[in-house]
Amino acid sequence: MIEPTTKKVINQRRVFVKYLPFMLAGTLSYPAGKFIFFSEIKDQSFMIALNKIKDGMTEIKKHSVYIYKKGNKIEVLNAHCTHMGCIINFYKKKDKFICPCHHSEFSISGKVIKGPAKRNLVKIPFKIKHETLYVS
Repeated sequence: MIEPTTKKVINQRRVFVKYLPFMLAGTLSYPAGKFIFFSEIKDQSFMIALNKIKDGMTEIKKHSVYIYKKGNKIEVLNAHCTHMGCIINFYKKKDKFICPCHHSEFSISGKVIKGPAKRNLVKIPFKIKHETLYVS
């Protein structure tokens, strides 16, 4: 016959084992969720004089962005690949962005050309005031 205190210990173990998968899922979901949902969030607020932005592609490494200017048209793109968050590189000769991690390719406007990335590069809002580009 099993003593009452031993039964209590066995029941506690069974409860622990029963809820172990939920505890592990909860523990692992925080870092995974942080990576998936917040990997591309970084303080990207800055300003730059328009005369410092030449026609073509300008990389602002400190803020992980690319600024594309052609005449009066300007686009500001997040420099993180939408697949796994690696910093992408711009290849002027090929006229496209390529991710060094998994070789996703993006056009100058940030549209996916070749996967594994499925989402376009994130366009960052900006304003132009008094010959200055304000990126927020």
